[in-house]
Amino acid sequence: MGKMVMKKLFDRNGFVLSGLDPKQKKQAIAVMISVCFFFVLCAFTFMNFLYCLSDCIGSIVCGSADVALRDALRSMPIFLSFFMTLSGLMTAHTFYRNENAAILRKRAKKHALIGAVTGFIIMVYVIAGVISGRYLSIVEGAPSALYPLDSVLYSLAFIAFGIIILVYFSKTSDDKIYRGPCRAPLQKKGRAVRCFFRTIWLLIGLYGFCGFTYSFFIVDFTEGYLPYVAAVMLESFVAFLSVAVWELYYNNLTEQKRRAVTLRLAVISLAVSCSSAVFYFLALKENLDGPSNVGFGILPVAYSSGFNFTTLLVVAVPLIVSITALVKGICRKRAE
Repeated sequence: MGKMVMKKLFDRNGFVLSGLDPKQKKQAIAVMISVCFFFVLCAFTFMNFLYCLSDCIGSIVCGSADVALRDALRSMPIFLSFFMTLSGLMTAHTFYRNENAAILRKRAKKHALIGAVTGFIIMVYVIAGVISGRYLSIVEGAPSALYPLDSVLYSLAFIAFGIIILVYFSKTSDDKIYRGPCRAPLQKKGRAVRCFFRTIWLLIGLYGFCGFTYSFFIVDFTEGYLPYVAAVMLESFVAFLSVAVWELYYNNLTEQKRRAVTLRLAVISLAVSCSSAVFYFLALKENLDGPSNVGFGILPVAYSSGFNFTTLLVVAVPLIVSITALVKGICRKRAE
């Protein structure tokens, strides 16, 4: 039974790549690799963003607003680097979704330009900071060994990426533009609401991926907290998995295949989400001081009282996504 379900879910004839010629397949695979690459970069820059924000909030809570402002100004390249990387992810995702040639050209150019401009701002900011004395030198060695020089080099890479994208569109006509698979555009009705919740979902997925990775280095693996550590790591992985499954698997299926597997995939997703959530709360029940002692929470003010709001978001979002998909799948079944 299980083998039959898996065979139906992963029938290669049900993927959009199956109907493409060799050149189109290569383009589509390159775009998917780019999306994954920028997702990983975004995850780590997002985590660095949260760490710096955490330090600033911690300084404010301790009554040192001037220290918080100083740290925020010194960390500005790190804050901006996340948004610059996000623009790269959005550029790659615009190719990935590929609604039509006109939308692809307009949105990809916009996101690439935002990334290039942000990179230029970072470079100017660092140079001005070195001249004004905010940074003691171009290489201070904190928080990374090459900071803030690494921010400048990172910015140069995104400026180059933006220029490449802009040149590509300036020299390529609509009939020769990227010819990968076209995926259904977001419905115009409620588009703003959908985009808002998709953004929250993306941020939780980024948090989950990098949180799971970082947890091997920053959490307390002592015996008393091991169940809670395992539960939090599982929840983080499930949060990332919810994005990966629906974006990289579901959206790569043909329209007919998506309609056929929506309900089945939603049930599996909901079962995994519920199981991990139950495991988390059972582990939390035995370790009520777990959030503050394990040290997994990213924002100290969120878990200093033993209540980790950020982790609860990671628990909730996969459940909400799964329930939404379940309702959608039921509605499709009734409509057949």
